[in-house]
Amino acid sequence: MRRNCSVNHVLSSIQVVAADRVCLHEDHEPNRLDDTCQSISQQGMLLHPPIARQMQDGRYLILDGAHRTAALQKLGCHRIPLQVVTDADYQLEAWAHVVPSGAWLNELLQSGAFLCTNEQGGEQIATILHADGTKTYVTAKQAGAGSAHLLALWHRIVQSYSSSYPVRRIPQGLEVLPEKGMVCLRYRPYTIEEIEAIVTHGHVMPAGVTRFLISGRLLNLKIPLSLLLHRHFDEQEWTAYKQHWANSLRLYAETVYLNEKEFRKVPQQI
Repeated sequence: MRRNCSVNHVLSSIQVVAADRVCLHEDHEPNRLDDTCQSISQQGMLLHPPIARQMQDGRYLILDGAHRTAALQKLGCHRIPLQVVTDADYQLEAWAHVVPSGAWLNELLQSGAFLCTNEQGGEQIATILHADGTKTYVTAKQAGAGSAHLLALWHRIVQSYSSSYPVRRIPQGLEVLPEKGMVCLRYRPYTIEEIEAIVTHGHVMPAGVTRFLISGRLLNLKIPLSLLLHRHFDEQEWTAYKQHWANSLRLYAETVYLNEKEFRKVPQQI
């Protein structure tokens, strides 16, 4: 009885909404979007529904699954299945990015749009941690820059390296000194209210900067693409799938241990 109650509760969070009622809060990575489109199209199904939160204007804000959502829209789906959560179901953090230093970094430090110093001050857009442990604080050179201008500068920073280099994400709070030839860029965490305000004004954040830790995530539902492509949604087929999930979902609650730190070999003393 207890299991049935929990399954019914989590299944009640699954909703199918019109594609135009879904909002992305972050930019997408073109190559990753193409790969996601190809994967969903070849498999003919969506394995994991995106995670969303309903906004005050009634639309649904994607918290996790931006590329899956964008892929479904690009494939022409009229509806998108979402796992709709409340504020009690997630924690909001930020990702730091570890990337190679290079010409992009020199151009950034010398750009007329940014003020880069080794002292904190002003409204920081980014903090750059170097391999030697020193930090560079990046702010807007234009005094009193508005939120839209700061957001545009943030996009410019992320785009300057993500378009050329692979990005390794580091969880918020994990202090990792980048290896030689690398830098770590940290950004301040935003509140859900700030993110919703950005989206309401028609903007998005850079790709891969927000981290949502979701409680009770639904996985491997295998929702057929054909069901989402039809203009007229088949409610009977959708109900049959929900009944199937009610009998086949399994809750995993095992404890796991994840190594999040790089191994750095200590040189032998002679």
